[in-house]
This record gives sequence, structure tokens and C-alpha cells, in this order.
Amino acid sequence: MENLSKAKHLVADADVMIIVAGNGMAKLEGLDLLGQASFAQDFPTIAEKYHVNSVGEALDQQSASWSDKWLCWSQLIAHYSLEYQPSQTMKNLRKLIGQKKFFIATSSFGHFFESAGFNENRIFNVFGDWTKMQCSSGINHGLKDSRGAVQKIIAAKQQKQDLAAFVPRCKKCGQPMEIHMPLNEHFYPDTDANTRFRWFLTGNEEEKTVFLELGVDETSPQLLQPIIHLVQQYPQWSYVAADYRQEQLPLDIQARSAGINADSAILLHNLL
Repeated sequence: MENLSKAKHLVADADVMIIVAGNGMAKLEGLDLLGQASFAQDFPTIAEKYHVNSVGEALDQQSASWSDKWLCWSQLIAHYSLEYQPSQTMKNLRKLIGQKKFFIATSSFGHFFESAGFNENRIFNVFGDWTKMQCSSGINHGLKDSRGAVQKIIAAKQQKQDLAAFVPRCKKCGQPMEIHMPLNEHFYPDTDANTRFRWFLTGNEEEKTVFLELGVDETSPQLLQPIIHLVQQYPQWSYVAADYRQEQLPLDIQARSAGINADSAILLHNLL
């Protein structure tokens, strides 16, 4: 495999690892945001009612009632997150990190890293996390766990109860809650996690740090160019990227980067 030896050296030599995980990594964990192959089979009611063929299209629906929104969200969250079991790829990542200091920045909203046992204080979900919810009023009243509401709505649907009574509401203003994702202008980024990530970067400016990019693509540009720009600034930082050829990486970091033309699962397997 191209550059594998170099990637192994960069990872082994680093004292700090920063994992940058995109939707390609989420796909390996079972959540394909744009994939259409089995969506209608897995969610026939959602596909037929809203004429959608993927998770992304389902999340974009804005016209549904709150009951319908929460039923749709609950089915997706239950399937992809509440029933989630860490893949071997995720287990390999934990082994690779070992005792190194680490932080994870991810565009995936599926709560996979937390569920796989990574320290939640070392994770920044850039585009939110649908196992959390926020007030829909346009005022930031804080984040709450959505999983209890999801379970209640799934149970109420099975028992043919009125779902309107189970729509979670903000304890401060009484407005309906919505999942913590940038579905509209009300999205409140997790500023606490963002601050922890920035402090982590600042605190390791002088350390040998490797950025391990896993499955970042055009759907998460916020995790590509800014990270490469950071590596360009600090000569003791390095970059290892799945799904990229070496010649695609900037010339000024070529000596301390390794582009691996293979997906994240293959990369992590071979790094071990």
C-alpha cells in the first residue's frame, strides 16, 4: 500500500493524535448520509410519506408536524444510534490511539465515538449530535439528551397512542424541542466542545502531533482545509489521510504527510 510505512512511522512517532472523521467514517459504522440503496427497505413509511430516498433527504423535510418530525427522527436515531454496535474499524482506532493524548473532531452526528467508549470530553461533533436536542424557539436554552424521548415515541407508535403527547418540550419556554443538527437557522454549535478542542490544539502546539483524517470528503469541508492549514503552521505536526493520494496533499507538508489511497477501515487495519 502506498505510503503505509511512512504513515506507520508518523503515527508511532507522535505523542498526540487528533482524529478528524467525516461521513466516510460514519458510512463504515452503518450510517450513509446520502446512500439510497436500502433506505426504502429500512424505512418504507418515511420513504413513501415524504418521497425521500436517503437519511439526508429525510432530515431535510421541513413541512411535517412536530409529531411526524419526531416519529421520523426517532426511527432514524433508534436504527442507527440506539442499536449501534462498534465495528472492528472503531475498535482498531481505539487500539491505535492506545495511551496517547487524543481529540476527535467529527462531522458525523450518529454518536458513534461516544458509544464506542471514547471520552466524550475529547469529542467535538461539528455538525451536532442527534442523540441530543435543543429548543426550537430560536433561543439557546441548552442541550438535552434525546434518547429517552426517542424511546417513548417508538413505544407510543407501537401502542398506537397519540404521538403529540410525546413530543418533547423545552422546560424553560414550553416550545417543542428539535434534534441538535443544523437543519435550520436555530442550530447552536456545541461551544463547550469547540472550546475544549481549541484549548487542546493550543496546549499541544509544541508536541509531536499527528492528524489522522478518516473519511473526510466534500460533505465536510470544515474538517479538511482548516486542518491542513494548521499542519502547515506547525512544523512538528504531521498528517495522515485515508482516501487521498500523496500528490493531492499540499507541497509544503509532503515531507510530513502520508496520503493513503484506501478507505479508513483498510488504513486502520494496516496501521495496526
